[in-house]
Amino acid sequence: MSSNDALIDSATRHQVFIQRYSAGQESQAQDVVGRLIDDINMMLSDGASDLPKPRLDALVLEIKQLSAERLEELFESLNQEALEFIEYEAGFTQRMMEENVEGGIDLPDVSAIQAGVLASVMMLEPRAGYSIREAMSRFGRRKSEQIVQTIRDGVTEGRTTPEIQGSIRSLKRLQQNQSAALVRTIVNHVSIQARNVTINENSNLFDGYEWVATLDARTSLICMSRDGIVYPFGDNPQTSPKPPAHFSCRSTIIPVVKPEFDLAAKAKGKRPAKGAKGTAQVNAQTTYEQWLRRQPASFQDSVLGASRGKLFRQGDLSIGRFVDGQGATLTLDELRQLEPLMFERLNL
Repeated sequence: MSSNDALIDSATRHQVFIQRYSAGQESQAQDVVGRLIDDINMMLSDGASDLPKPRLDALVLEIKQLSAERLEELFESLNQEALEFIEYEAGFTQRMMEENVEGGIDLPDVSAIQAGVLASVMMLEPRAGYSIREAMSRFGRRKSEQIVQTIRDGVTEGRTTPEIQGSIRSLKRLQQNQSAALVRTIVNHVSIQARNVTINENSNLFDGYEWVATLDARTSLICMSRDGIVYPFGDNPQTSPKPPAHFSCRSTIIPVVKPEFDLAAKAKGKRPAKGAKGTAQVNAQTTYEQWLRRQPASFQDSVLGASRGKLFRQGDLSIGRFVDGQGATLTLDELRQLEPLMFERLNL
Protein backbone atom coordinates (compact mmCIF):
# COMPACT_ATOMS: atom_id res chain seq x y z
CA MET A 1 0.00 0.00 0.00
CA SER A 2 1.10 3.61 -0.42
CA SER A 3 0.16 7.25 -0.18
CA ASN A 4 -1.69 6.80 -3.46
CA ASP A 5 -4.22 4.59 -1.66
CA ALA A 6 -4.78 7.28 0.95
CA LEU A 7 -5.04 9.97 -1.74
CA ILE A 8 -7.64 7.96 -3.67
CA ASP A 9 -9.55 7.50 -0.41
CA SER A 10 -9.49 11.26 0.30
CA ALA A 11 -10.26 12.25 -3.29
CA THR A 12 -13.27 9.95 -3.71
CA ARG A 13 -14.74 11.09 -0.39
CA HIS A 14 -14.15 14.69 -1.40
CA GLN A 15 -16.10 14.10 -4.62
CA VAL A 16 -19.22 13.62 -2.49
CA PHE A 17 -18.66 17.10 -1.08
CA ILE A 18 -18.14 18.47 -4.60
CA GLN A 19 -21.48 17.06 -5.71
CA ARG A 20 -23.28 18.53 -2.69
CA TYR A 21 -21.68 21.92 -3.23
CA SER A 22 -22.59 21.80 -6.91
CA ALA A 23 -26.25 21.13 -6.10
CA GLY A 24 -26.67 24.64 -4.73
CA GLN A 25 -25.20 26.22 -7.86
CA GLU A 26 -27.33 23.97 -10.07
CA SER A 27 -30.48 25.09 -8.25
CA GLN A 28 -29.57 28.73 -8.83
CA ALA A 29 -29.08 28.13 -12.56
CA GLN A 30 -32.35 26.21 -12.86
CA ASP A 31 -34.23 29.02 -11.13
CA VAL A 32 -32.82 31.69 -13.46
CA VAL A 33 -33.58 29.64 -16.59
CA GLY A 34 -37.07 28.79 -15.37
CA ARG A 35 -37.97 32.41 -14.63
CA LEU A 36 -36.52 33.51 -17.97
CA ILE A 37 -38.77 31.14 -19.89
CA ASP A 38 -41.79 32.18 -17.82
CA ASP A 39 -41.09 35.85 -18.59
CA ILE A 40 -40.65 35.14 -22.31
CA ASN A 41 -44.02 33.43 -22.36
CA MET A 42 -45.54 36.51 -20.75
CA MET A 43 -44.04 38.61 -23.56
CA LEU A 44 -45.94 36.43 -26.06
CA SER A 45 -49.30 37.09 -24.41
CA ASP A 46 -50.14 39.91 -26.82
CA GLY A 47 -50.48 37.35 -29.59
CA ALA A 48 -47.23 36.42 -31.32
CA SER A 49 -49.01 34.44 -34.03
CA ASP A 50 -50.96 37.52 -35.13
CA LEU A 51 -48.08 40.00 -35.20
CA PRO A 52 -46.88 41.51 -38.49
CA LYS A 53 -43.32 40.53 -39.42
CA PRO A 54 -41.67 43.82 -38.32
CA ARG A 55 -43.27 43.56 -34.87
CA LEU A 56 -42.38 39.88 -34.62
CA ASP A 57 -38.77 40.66 -35.47
CA ALA A 58 -38.73 43.37 -32.80
CA LEU A 59 -40.18 40.91 -30.26
CA VAL A 60 -37.53 38.33 -31.13
CA LEU A 61 -34.82 40.95 -30.59
CA GLU A 62 -36.32 41.82 -27.18
CA ILE A 63 -36.29 38.13 -26.24
CA LYS A 64 -32.65 37.76 -27.29
CA GLN A 65 -31.66 40.81 -25.27
CA LEU A 66 -33.55 39.62 -22.19
CA SER A 67 -31.96 36.17 -22.48
CA ALA A 68 -28.48 37.65 -22.85
CA GLU A 69 -28.95 39.92 -19.82
CA ARG A 70 -30.35 37.24 -17.51
CA LEU A 71 -27.80 34.61 -18.48
CA GLU A 72 -24.91 37.07 -18.23
CA GLU A 73 -26.01 37.88 -14.68
CA LEU A 74 -26.11 34.16 -13.91
CA PHE A 75 -22.69 33.58 -15.43
CA GLU A 76 -21.15 36.46 -13.50
CA SER A 77 -22.57 35.05 -10.28
CA LEU A 78 -21.25 31.57 -11.09
CA ASN A 79 -17.88 33.03 -12.05
CA GLN A 80 -17.59 34.80 -8.68
CA GLU A 81 -18.50 31.57 -6.90
CA ALA A 82 -15.86 29.78 -8.97
CA LEU A 83 -13.13 32.22 -7.90
CA GLU A 84 -13.89 31.54 -4.23
CA PHE A 85 -14.21 27.80 -4.79
CA ILE A 86 -10.84 27.68 -6.57
CA GLU A 87 -9.12 29.03 -3.47
CA TYR A 88 -10.85 26.48 -1.26
CA GLU A 89 -10.00 23.57 -3.56
CA ALA A 90 -6.33 24.55 -3.81
CA GLY A 91 -6.18 24.65 -0.01
CA PHE A 92 -7.86 21.25 0.24
CA THR A 93 -5.35 19.73 -2.20
CA GLN A 94 -2.46 21.18 -0.22
CA ARG A 95 -3.80 19.71 3.04
CA MET A 96 -4.50 16.34 1.41
CA MET A 97 -0.96 16.12 0.08
CA GLU A 98 0.69 17.33 3.28
CA GLU A 99 -0.90 14.38 5.12
CA ASN A 100 0.61 11.87 2.72
CA VAL A 101 3.72 13.37 1.14
CA GLU A 102 7.08 14.04 2.74
CA GLY A 103 8.44 17.52 2.12
CA GLY A 104 6.77 20.89 2.17
CA ILE A 105 3.86 21.47 -0.19
CA ASP A 106 3.99 24.82 -1.93
CA LEU A 107 0.72 26.56 -2.69
CA PRO A 108 0.87 28.89 -5.70
CA ASP A 109 -0.41 32.44 -5.42
CA VAL A 110 -4.21 32.32 -5.37
CA SER A 111 -4.53 34.77 -8.25
CA ALA A 112 -2.22 32.57 -10.34
CA ILE A 113 -4.35 29.50 -9.58
CA GLN A 114 -7.52 31.38 -10.46
CA ALA A 115 -6.05 32.62 -13.74
CA GLY A 116 -4.86 29.12 -14.63
CA VAL A 117 -8.21 27.52 -13.89
CA LEU A 118 -10.28 30.10 -15.78
CA ALA A 119 -8.00 29.83 -18.83
CA SER A 120 -7.96 26.02 -18.83
CA VAL A 121 -9.92 24.04 -21.40
CA MET A 122 -12.62 21.45 -20.77
CA MET A 123 -12.53 18.66 -23.37
CA LEU A 124 -16.25 17.96 -23.25
CA GLU A 125 -16.24 16.42 -26.70
CA PRO A 126 -13.53 14.18 -28.19
CA ARG A 127 -12.29 16.89 -30.53
CA ALA A 128 -13.61 20.13 -29.04
CA GLY A 129 -12.59 22.02 -25.92
CA TYR A 130 -14.00 25.07 -24.16
CA SER A 131 -12.94 27.40 -21.39
CA ILE A 132 -15.50 28.06 -18.65
CA ARG A 133 -16.48 31.36 -20.25
CA GLU A 134 -16.73 29.81 -23.71
CA ALA A 135 -18.90 26.95 -22.40
CA MET A 136 -21.21 29.42 -20.67
CA SER A 137 -21.48 31.69 -23.72
CA ARG A 138 -22.11 28.73 -25.97
CA PHE A 139 -24.88 27.50 -23.69
CA GLY A 140 -26.56 30.92 -23.53
CA ARG A 141 -26.45 31.41 -27.28
CA ARG A 142 -27.84 27.97 -28.08
CA LYS A 143 -30.66 28.17 -25.53
CA SER A 144 -31.72 31.59 -26.78
CA GLU A 145 -31.66 30.37 -30.38
CA GLN A 146 -33.75 27.34 -29.41
CA ILE A 147 -36.46 29.54 -27.92
CA VAL A 148 -36.46 31.97 -30.85
CA GLN A 149 -36.61 29.15 -33.39
CA THR A 150 -39.55 27.61 -31.54
CA ILE A 151 -41.42 30.91 -31.84
CA ARG A 152 -40.59 31.37 -35.53
CA ASP A 153 -41.54 27.77 -36.34
CA GLY A 154 -44.85 28.21 -34.55
CA VAL A 155 -45.69 31.35 -36.50
CA THR A 156 -44.63 29.77 -39.83
CA GLU A 157 -46.78 26.70 -39.14
CA GLY A 158 -49.81 28.86 -38.33
CA ARG A 159 -50.02 27.78 -34.69
CA THR A 160 -51.97 29.88 -32.21
CA THR A 161 -50.24 31.95 -29.52
CA PRO A 162 -51.31 29.54 -26.71
CA GLU A 163 -49.86 26.66 -28.75
CA ILE A 164 -46.56 28.51 -29.19
CA GLN A 165 -46.50 29.28 -25.47
CA GLY A 166 -47.06 25.61 -24.76
CA SER A 167 -44.06 24.72 -26.92
CA ILE A 168 -41.94 27.25 -25.02
CA ARG A 169 -43.10 25.82 -21.69
CA SER A 170 -42.09 22.35 -22.89
CA LEU A 171 -38.51 23.63 -23.20
CA LYS A 172 -38.41 24.71 -19.57
CA ARG A 173 -37.50 21.41 -17.92
CA LEU A 174 -35.07 20.50 -20.70
CA GLN A 175 -33.18 23.78 -20.47
CA GLN A 176 -33.18 23.67 -16.67
CA ASN A 177 -31.67 20.18 -16.72
CA GLN A 178 -29.09 21.28 -19.28
CA SER A 179 -28.14 24.31 -17.20
CA ALA A 180 -27.71 22.07 -14.15
CA ALA A 181 -25.47 19.70 -16.14
CA LEU A 182 -23.34 22.63 -17.30
CA VAL A 183 -22.92 23.94 -13.76
CA ARG A 184 -22.15 20.45 -12.44
CA THR A 185 -19.48 20.05 -15.09
CA ILE A 186 -17.91 23.44 -14.41
CA VAL A 187 -17.74 22.82 -10.65
CA ASN A 188 -15.92 19.53 -11.19
CA HIS A 189 -13.61 21.19 -13.73
CA VAL A 190 -12.76 23.97 -11.25
CA SER A 191 -11.99 21.41 -8.54
CA ILE A 192 -9.73 19.34 -10.79
CA GLN A 193 -7.89 22.27 -12.34
CA ALA A 194 -7.24 23.86 -8.94
CA ARG A 195 -5.76 20.51 -7.90
CA ASN A 196 -3.82 20.26 -11.15
CA VAL A 197 -2.20 23.69 -10.69
CA THR A 198 -1.26 22.84 -7.10
CA ILE A 199 0.17 19.44 -8.12
CA ASN A 200 2.19 21.02 -10.93
CA GLU A 201 3.69 23.49 -8.47
CA ASN A 202 5.06 20.48 -6.55
CA SER A 203 5.73 18.18 -9.51
CA ASN A 204 9.19 17.21 -8.20
CA LEU A 205 7.37 15.06 -5.60
CA PHE A 206 5.25 13.15 -8.10
CA ASP A 207 5.46 10.75 -11.04
CA GLY A 208 2.40 12.15 -12.78
CA TYR A 209 -1.28 11.96 -11.90
CA GLU A 210 -3.85 9.16 -11.85
CA TRP A 211 -7.37 9.28 -13.30
CA VAL A 212 -9.95 8.18 -10.70
CA ALA A 213 -13.46 7.36 -11.94
CA THR A 214 -16.61 6.57 -9.95
CA LEU A 215 -17.32 2.87 -9.46
CA ASP A 216 -20.99 2.57 -10.32
CA ALA A 217 -23.33 1.88 -13.25
CA ARG A 218 -23.56 5.52 -14.37
CA THR A 219 -19.91 5.99 -15.28
CA SER A 220 -19.18 6.62 -18.97
CA LEU A 221 -17.07 4.31 -21.12
CA ILE A 222 -14.36 6.92 -21.53
CA CYS A 223 -14.01 7.35 -17.75
CA MET A 224 -14.16 3.58 -17.17
CA SER A 225 -11.35 3.09 -19.65
CA ARG A 226 -9.14 5.78 -18.07
CA ASP A 227 -9.63 4.77 -14.45
CA GLY A 228 -6.31 3.89 -12.85
CA ILE A 229 -4.17 5.16 -15.74
CA VAL A 230 -1.23 7.35 -14.73
CA TYR A 231 -0.62 10.28 -17.06
CA PRO A 232 2.40 12.59 -17.35
CA PHE A 233 2.08 16.21 -16.36
CA GLY A 234 1.18 18.50 -19.24
CA ASP A 235 -1.56 20.47 -20.94
CA ASN A 236 -1.86 18.36 -24.09
CA PRO A 237 -5.37 16.83 -23.91
CA GLN A 238 -4.22 13.85 -26.00
CA THR A 239 -1.27 12.78 -23.83
CA SER A 240 -2.40 14.28 -20.52
CA PRO A 241 -6.23 14.25 -20.49
CA LYS A 242 -8.09 15.42 -17.41
CA PRO A 243 -11.71 15.32 -16.29
CA PRO A 244 -14.31 16.40 -17.13
CA ALA A 245 -14.37 14.12 -20.16
CA HIS A 246 -18.03 14.95 -20.84
CA PHE A 247 -20.94 16.84 -19.31
CA SER A 248 -21.75 15.75 -15.74
CA CYS A 249 -18.42 13.91 -15.50
CA ARG A 250 -17.67 12.79 -11.92
CA SER A 251 -14.08 11.63 -12.37
CA THR A 252 -11.16 13.28 -10.59
CA ILE A 253 -7.36 13.05 -10.40
CA ILE A 254 -4.75 12.39 -7.71
CA PRO A 255 -0.97 12.88 -7.79
CA VAL A 256 1.18 9.73 -7.93
CA VAL A 257 3.71 10.11 -5.13
CA LYS A 258 7.34 9.17 -5.74
CA PRO A 259 8.41 6.34 -3.38
CA GLU A 260 11.02 8.47 -1.60
CA PHE A 261 8.34 10.98 -0.56
CA ASP A 262 5.74 8.41 0.50
CA LEU A 263 4.55 9.06 4.07
CA ALA A 264 1.83 6.41 4.06
CA ALA A 265 3.53 3.24 2.85
CA LYS A 266 1.29 1.14 5.09
CA ALA A 267 -1.93 2.96 4.31
CA LYS A 268 -4.89 0.83 3.30
CA GLY A 269 -7.15 3.20 1.46
CA LYS A 270 -10.64 2.40 0.23
CA ARG A 271 -12.90 3.74 -2.47
CA PRO A 272 -16.70 3.53 -2.66
CA ALA A 273 -18.40 1.31 -5.21
CA LYS A 274 -22.06 0.66 -6.02
CA GLY A 275 -22.54 -2.62 -7.82
CA ALA A 276 -25.16 -5.36 -8.15
CA LYS A 277 -25.19 -5.94 -4.37
CA GLY A 278 -25.38 -2.29 -3.41
CA THR A 279 -22.85 0.11 -1.95
CA ALA A 280 -19.56 -1.19 -0.59
CA GLN A 281 -15.97 -0.14 0.04
CA VAL A 282 -13.26 -1.76 -2.11
CA ASN A 283 -9.47 -1.57 -2.14
CA ALA A 284 -8.35 1.86 -3.35
CA GLN A 285 -6.19 0.31 -6.07
CA THR A 286 -9.15 -1.50 -7.65
CA THR A 287 -9.69 -0.15 -11.15
CA TYR A 288 -13.10 0.15 -12.78
CA GLU A 289 -12.36 -2.76 -15.09
CA GLN A 290 -11.25 -5.04 -12.24
CA TRP A 291 -14.36 -4.10 -10.27
CA LEU A 292 -16.71 -4.60 -13.22
CA ARG A 293 -15.29 -8.07 -13.95
CA ARG A 294 -16.36 -9.09 -10.42
CA GLN A 295 -19.96 -8.06 -11.10
CA PRO A 296 -22.58 -10.51 -12.45
CA ALA A 297 -23.22 -10.67 -16.20
CA SER A 298 -26.58 -8.92 -15.86
CA PHE A 299 -24.93 -5.92 -14.22
CA GLN A 300 -22.16 -5.83 -16.82
CA ASP A 301 -24.77 -5.85 -19.58
CA SER A 302 -26.69 -3.01 -17.94
CA VAL A 303 -23.49 -0.95 -17.93
CA LEU A 304 -21.97 -1.92 -21.29
CA GLY A 305 -24.94 -3.17 -23.28
CA ALA A 306 -25.55 -6.83 -24.14
CA SER A 307 -23.10 -7.07 -27.08
CA ARG A 308 -20.26 -5.22 -25.39
CA GLY A 309 -20.95 -7.19 -22.21
CA LYS A 310 -20.49 -10.44 -24.11
CA LEU A 311 -17.29 -9.16 -25.72
CA PHE A 312 -16.06 -8.07 -22.28
CA ARG A 313 -16.72 -11.48 -20.71
CA GLN A 314 -16.28 -14.06 -23.44
CA GLY A 315 -14.03 -12.12 -25.77
CA ASP A 316 -11.96 -10.78 -22.89
CA LEU A 317 -11.89 -7.32 -24.47
CA SER A 318 -10.78 -4.53 -22.17
CA ILE A 319 -13.04 -1.52 -21.64
CA GLY A 320 -10.41 0.58 -23.38
CA ARG A 321 -11.12 -1.36 -26.57
CA PHE A 322 -14.61 0.17 -26.67
CA VAL A 323 -13.33 3.75 -27.20
CA ASP A 324 -11.01 5.28 -29.77
CA GLY A 325 -7.84 7.24 -29.13
CA GLN A 326 -9.84 10.44 -28.63
CA GLY A 327 -12.15 8.84 -26.07
CA ALA A 328 -15.19 8.60 -28.35
CA THR A 329 -17.30 5.45 -27.95
CA LEU A 330 -16.88 3.05 -30.88
CA THR A 331 -20.07 1.79 -32.49
CA LEU A 332 -20.61 -1.96 -32.77
CA ASP A 333 -19.94 -1.73 -36.51
CA GLU A 334 -16.63 -0.02 -35.83
CA LEU A 335 -15.77 -2.66 -33.23
CA ARG A 336 -16.69 -5.38 -35.72
CA GLN A 337 -14.18 -3.96 -38.18
CA LEU A 338 -11.49 -4.04 -35.50
CA GLU A 339 -12.38 -7.48 -34.10
CA PRO A 340 -14.03 -9.43 -36.97
CA LEU A 341 -12.90 -12.88 -35.76
CA MET A 342 -14.12 -12.20 -32.23
CA PHE A 343 -17.54 -11.09 -33.47
CA GLU A 344 -17.76 -14.20 -35.64
CA ARG A 345 -16.71 -16.52 -32.80
CA LEU A 346 -19.28 -15.01 -30.42
CA ASN A 347 -21.97 -14.92 -33.14
CA LEU A 348 -22.52 -11.17 -32.80
